[in-house]
Amino acid sequence: MTSDSQKRMVLLFTIGFFLVVLIGCPLLGSTNISFQKVFQSWPPAPDNRDAQIFFTVRLPRGFLAVLTGAAMATAGVVFQAVLRNPLACPFTLGIAGGSSFGAVAAIALGLTAGFGGFSMVTLFAFLGAILSIILVYSLATVIRSYSATTLLLAGIGINYFFNALVLLFYFMADFTQSYAMMHWLMGSLDVIEMDSVMRLMVVVVAGFIILFSMGRELNLLSAGEELAQVKGVSTVRVILLSVLTASLMTSACVSLTGPIAFVGLIVPHIYRLFVGNDHRYLLTCSALGGAAFLMLCDTLCRSFFGTTELPVGVITALIGVPVLLGLLFRKRTYLT
Repeated sequence: MTSDSQKRMVLLFTIGFFLVVLIGCPLLGSTNISFQKVFQSWPPAPDNRDAQIFFTVRLPRGFLAVLTGAAMATAGVVFQAVLRNPLACPFTLGIAGGSSFGAVAAIALGLTAGFGGFSMVTLFAFLGAILSIILVYSLATVIRSYSATTLLLAGIGINYFFNALVLLFYFMADFTQSYAMMHWLMGSLDVIEMDSVMRLMVVVVAGFIILFSMGRELNLLSAGEELAQVKGVSTVRVILLSVLTASLMTSACVSLTGPIAFVGLIVPHIYRLFVGNDHRYLLTCSALGGAAFLMLCDTLCRSFFGTTELPVGVITALIGVPVLLGLLFRKRTYLT
């Protein structure tokens, strides 16, 4: 058992690590900028190159990385607890497939207009993710079962279906469309307006508050539905509300960034080694750790490859696979 003092130490360390990354990463990049010049005057002068790079490019991108990483890691904790599957991730219920289908469809149809400050690709990606959630819950309703197994199997089936449609669109696309599709599917934190990031922040923060308030129920549910019911937990309500909230958080992020793998899979497992299954600490540590991890990955993408920028999804996969294998070999019974 992990003591409360150890959990608090892990939380404090995570907060400190997150703050260091949050402050330091926007100052790093392929183009060197000076901290003093960035904050030389307020508002920043139009001819202040360092300030313009920091406030119009790196800061919105950094905030997007923080929100996406936090949402992915939080959703990973919830899915692994509710579905009681260590391989569950934010895309388990077909969200990645649905959002990918929506984005690819918008690109294939040549929809370039925007609405409400969002591109049509972003809007279609969000609608596709919502469609996948609706289909999963519709299947569960038809079967008359909202158990973890039902939701898991329905999500896998929906995900495969949408992936097949994505491949069909990709096969029929021309070279320009194929490149745009592949770029989106690899996940990226391209420059985005701060207004869009602020709207995303409302969704992520509200979702986290809802899930954090369900910490006790998630603790019991992760030990089994039968035990949770004995303790007075309405398992169907907790499963539906937690999965729906985590899915909406993920959908909102993926619609802006594309599918970014491994953040929601490995970060919860790492912190579970140190704080156990106490979701009061696990949710908070995973959210902060996921935010710092994705921000570091994005900094690597735009700092160490010259003028070429790798999609952040490539970096998270390259780092995530060795980490996951390391966790497996460190504690061979961990994923059983």
